[in-house]
Amino acid sequence: MVLLGNRLTKALGPMHPAMNLNLPLDSSLCVISARRYGDAIINARLIHAAAQARPDIRWVIWTKPEFAPLFQLMGFDQIITSQFPIAGGALKFLKEGGSTLLKAIFELRSLKLNASIDFIGDAREAFLGSLIAGRRHHSPAWEESHWMHKLIWNGKIPFVQYFPIQTSQDRMYEIVSDLLSKLTGKVIKPTSSISSINHRPQYPPKIAFHPFSSQEFKAWPEIYWQQLSLLLKKQEIIPTVFCTESEESKAYQIFSSENSLVKIRATRSLQDLISGLKSIDLLVGVDSFLVHLASALGKKTIVINSGNLPAWWQPPNSLALGQSGACLQYPCSNEPSCLGTKNESQCIKSIEPGQVLKAIEKTLS
Repeated sequence: MVLLGNRLTKALGPMHPAMNLNLPLDSSLCVISARRYGDAIINARLIHAAAQARPDIRWVIWTKPEFAPLFQLMGFDQIITSQFPIAGGALKFLKEGGSTLLKAIFELRSLKLNASIDFIGDAREAFLGSLIAGRRHHSPAWEESHWMHKLIWNGKIPFVQYFPIQTSQDRMYEIVSDLLSKLTGKVIKPTSSISSINHRPQYPPKIAFHPFSSQEFKAWPEIYWQQLSLLLKKQEIIPTVFCTESEESKAYQIFSSENSLVKIRATRSLQDLISGLKSIDLLVGVDSFLVHLASALGKKTIVINSGNLPAWWQPPNSLALGQSGACLQYPCSNEPSCLGTKNESQCIKSIEPGQVLKAIEKTLS
């Protein structure tokens, strides 16, 4: 697909970057969100803010089936789902033979969309957007030195309208907000959430941990979680550990020390997780879906980063921690070259419990 895009680009000449579009009244706009849970909740949150600014637009969401509840949470009801051969979805896509994807494309084409957009700039999403909206699909084009440039397929698709993103524009929440601002003609701010920001927490504050990530190199050392729980215990704070049912035994293993004092909450569904998050004041976790969901629910978060500069994926109303730990490859944009070496994940391992405790105190003060 990328080679085809490159050949067509050479044949047709350079494509002109998109300027401010400002969709007319009563337009229909499809948003493609085909990546991971974290990307989906970021997209859903910011599209929610855009929908509030432009309620006349008919917002259509094209996403994976498992992400649909996140967009429903944000108030969207026109959601078309399918599997995508993107971001770990290739096996499910091949299992279904691409049938759900083809069905979704035909359904979306029948809506006669005024425009569509993706927020990744990958040739695969841009190609799919061109299939449903033709010349009216919009996509970011990352400057070659931008940290996102090396994470995607960069072949350009003819006729797609590209928004140029400079290297200095490195905060994902602000980038997505800016793209939505260009499309809607309204200023979309990443600070918007679906509920009000926390009231001042009472003492002791309700603090939760989320130590888990689907990517092992993002893990903060288990002993550090134990030490952090002990530091909070001295302040009469008993944190809750959020986990899935499959992570429950691991959570008990991490906090089995007699000095650790935590509550383990294994959530059975997304609604159960949302209910639990609504009851806390602050979530401390590694960079994962859960910290972005908590932030979208109006909760304060502390994000312990590995591989990325803290600001890149920092949610609103959060404090993000990150440092190199003397790693010469830092930041590696979630593509670590240290795996299997004695310095594996040295960046996140260099963040000590005392630093996180100070961040907690600063956030709650």
